[in-house]
Amino acid sequence: MSAKNVVRLALQSTRQFSRSSAASSAEVAAGYKQLKHIQAKFQKPDGKPVFLKGGPVDNVMFMVTCVLCLAGIAGMSKLIYQLSYPPKPAEE
Repeated sequence: MSAKNVVRLALQSTRQFSRSSAASSAEVAAGYKQLKHIQAKFQKPDGKPVFLKGGPVDNVMFMVTCVLCLAGIAGMSKLIYQLSYPPKPAEE
């Protein structure tokens, strides 16, 4: 055996020992299965937008956002009205 073959054999044997058990076995990690389950839930064609597919918490956050947007629009409309029609100065 030449030195070149010995080095190649040593490298191959160290690769086998350095592999993780999950990479060398046929099983899939539990975290990967959970991730695929979550992805399937969000990709299901049920007619809902993706930002509402998280459940009831997403619905509540969406409604709070809508209410805050409407309150902001109402406040800006009030400000524009007040600036457009300023109060008349008091006559003495």
